[in-house]
Amino acid sequence: KAASRMLYRHPTDKRLGGVCGGIGDYLDIDPVLLRLGWILATFLTGGVALLIYVLMWVALPIGTQQDGQTEKAAINLGDNVLSKLAYIFIALGVLWLLANTGLLPRLWGGFWSVASVLFWPAVLIVAGFLLLRKNGDAASLGRDVRKRMPDGETVKQTVKNTHQRLPLKRSADDRVLLGVCGGIAQALKIDPIIVRILWALFSIGSIGVGVIIYVLLAIIMPEDKSLEIEAVEGEILDPVVQ
Repeated sequence: KAASRMLYRHPTDKRLGGVCGGIGDYLDIDPVLLRLGWILATFLTGGVALLIYVLMWVALPIGTQQDGQTEKAAINLGDNVLSKLAYIFIALGVLWLLANTGLLPRLWGGFWSVASVLFWPAVLIVAGFLLLRKNGDAASLGRDVRKRMPDGETVKQTVKNTHQRLPLKRSADDRVLLGVCGGIAQALKIDPIIVRILWALFSIGSIGVGVIIYVLLAIIMPEDKSLEIEAVEGEILDPVVQ
């Protein structure tokens, strides 16, 4: 009975590690073509294809499609070897893409900048927590923190009150999109057309950053309800005489 199909390193059809022989056996193609293609890919990728070959060499078990596995891999990845290799290849591809676009050095530098800021404070916090836990005070500290923290309804009401007290409000009547420019114009007591023109120029010059800021302000700024309140009070104080 033939074993289920799985990728192996070929035990006999090999020139180096049997990777190309195993892939040829799995795909039913001539491994010579695979070897030539792999050599070409090694030159074109600056050695990355060779690194992939080494990874497959140590991760794939030895065997054939006819006989199944005969020896374990040098590094046993357990079940679903192909899936785990696929994740490794995807990660390498992402790193390669970031390196080619110049983003990898920036991300690496940003990581170390954040790590240098957070590392030692985090060490002190963890060390203090472990000391409290060793002395049995961690549980009481957790209870005190939970006791002093406000409940969800209090936090929600505080955020709502703070939101309504913001000095800038979106205009309810002088609006083209969401009333942000109209509200800013009312706060500064200038023509809203000037604000809209300047915002449009800023959005174009900043390649869309102004649009993002506009949306964020529309979320943060509350809508001005003063006109609605005045209208309601006017209806109550000056009823229509029948």
